[in-house]
Amino acid sequence: MKFQFNHQIVLSSVPIDLAFERLTSASHLEQVTRLSESVTDFQLLSNENDVLRYQFVDNISMLSGLVKKSITTVVKQSRDRNKKTTLSESDVDQGTVTIVKCRSLKPTDDGGTLVLETIEGECSMLHQPFCKQQGYKALVEHMNKYHTLFNDVKK
Repeated sequence: MKFQFNHQIVLSSVPIDLAFERLTSASHLEQVTRLSESVTDFQLLSNENDVLRYQFVDNISMLSGLVKKSITTVVKQSRDRNKKTTLSESDVDQGTVTIVKCRSLKPTDDGGTLVLETIEGECSMLHQPFCKQQGYKALVEHMNKYHTLFNDVKK
């Protein structure tokens, strides 16, 4: 079964080049990934040109916290510096869920950056309610923390 959702945020006073570097580069990737409080392990597997491969462990709760599970996600992220976009292809829990995430950044009129992320995924019917509800919630919570990566930028 397929699912899709998106979310966008504005990083006020954060220039697009700085936002792109911090949200997509190997040197900041672990910090970005760990904005999700459920991530407990991170490993950069390879960094070749603008293609990064990494994996992380996510500890999730299902059925109102009755079931807890650690799942490993393996990601291949490609970035286009000119278009200010990334494409991430993820294999979650050994193929239980597959996800493609597109991130695009656009400058705002006031010198900030608009960040739009779209997620398309596929999973079994059994996992679909969890993926749809918790996946969107996790995306919003994660993106709403992006501003913390830029606390050193003067507003």
